[in-house]
This record gives sequence, C-alpha cells and structure tokens, in this order.
Amino acid sequence: MLYGRVTPDPATEQIVFIHIRKTAGTALAAALAEGLGARTPAITHWGAQREERGLLALHGPLRRAAVNLREHAWVLAARAAGRDVPLMENQPFFAGHFVLGEEPPGPRPRFYLTVLRDPAERFLSDHGFMRGKRDRARADCLDPALYDLELPEFVAALEARPEVYLHDYQCRQLAGGRPDAEAACAAVDDKLWLAAPMTRLDAMLDKAGAALGLRFPPLATVSRTPRRHRTDEDPEGLLTRNRALTPGDARLYAHACMEFDRL
Repeated sequence: MLYGRVTPDPATEQIVFIHIRKTAGTALAAALAEGLGARTPAITHWGAQREERGLLALHGPLRRAAVNLREHAWVLAARAAGRDVPLMENQPFFAGHFVLGEEPPGPRPRFYLTVLRDPAERFLSDHGFMRGKRDRARADCLDPALYDLELPEFVAALEARPEVYLHDYQCRQLAGGRPDAEAACAAVDDKLWLAAPMTRLDAMLDKAGAALGLRFPPLATVSRTPRRHRTDEDPEGLLTRNRALTPGDARLYAHACMEFDRL
C-alpha cells in the first residue's frame, strides 16, 4: 500500500473510496466524507451498469435518466442564484461502486481506498440482500431469478452453472473487471493508498486520521442483512463449497489482511 510513502492533501487532491458492494462501505464512506468536509455531489454518477433484462431493461435506464435530469435542473437553478454547487470533481472525497480506474475523471490527483471482506461472509450477505430486492442489476449472479432460491439450492445452482456467477467479485473491482487475483493483490500494493479488511474499519479510520491530521467521527451503526447461516456454523458445507467458487477473493482478502497488519 502507498500509506506511509505518500500522504494526500485534501485541499488540492482527492481521496476516492472504491466501494465494493456488501463490505460495510456505506458507513465508512459517511465517516470519511464528514471528517474530510466533503459534500454529496449534486450529480449522481452511477458507475458501470450490467445488462438489465425484462422490465428493468426499460425501468433502470429511465429511472437513472430521470434522477440525473432533476439533478441537472437543480444545478442550473443553484448556479443562476449564485450558490456553490458541490460536484464530484471539486470535493476532497468521493465514493462510488466503481472498478478501480474506471471512476469518472476529475482534475485532482487521486488516492484510493477500499475495504475487503471474507468472501464467504460477503456471499451470505449478497444472497440475503438480493433476495429482498427487485432491482438486482448489481448482484454477483447474472441470473437474478436464482436469488429466489434458498441458500442450499442457490449454491447448487451456481455450482451447476458457474458461468452465471461473477466469481472473485472483489478481485474484479481492483483488476479492471477481471477475476485476476495476482493483479488485484498488485493493486493493493501499488495503487491503493489504504485497504483494510471489514473487521478493521475502526483501525482504518484511525490510520487515515493519523496520516491526515484529522479526527474522523465514529462509524454509524448500519442494519445487517438478515440471514440464517453463519460462517462459524456450516453444517451443510455450503460455505466451503462457496469458497471453492471464489479462490481469488480468498487470496486477495488474505493478502490485504497481511499488508494492513504490517502498517
């Protein structure tokens, strides 16, 4: 990691949080934004969108376009009234669900952060969360209907049809969309200013604050995705089977834990 070798200057540079889904990133992003004095950008940047099917093929793009249309209208009105408009490019901090290197361009030099999670824990969270959603465009599974299955049947379906599962999702977020564990580990070493396991979020804030000379607020409590299975109780061997589907993420997570502990 670049932490300890270089230190961002929030006055002229930008800290970008690569928010990997289901890693408790919402709470961390809120604390970082508050501590850095960043405001929410007036224009929403949606990140890369996966192919949407059925009604979502029409509803998804229309909904996002409607949101952006309202936002642009607000920006025009605010500027006409002489008010300051917070945009992604003029804030000291920015967060989003982006693949590293594919975030919207901006004029400030950037320093990247991310959080990684034990792949089995993240798998459980993804399944439990997506079961209750209609819009599943950002899910790990490319066949949204499979989320309607109970966990044992869901795992069996992914084993039978591995082509519909975005295995090693966390690697993909750091390796240009590819399930390349070696490239993802190299990104942790050479491209990220700071990366931490989800179990060390408080320590991550402490390290960031120490380097930047800031005191970040405590992490807010976020609701957990309801689920029936735990990673310390796996009587059916489901999580062991899931880990076999995500060997790259397991390697990446172990590497990030080791490198964070070295700081």
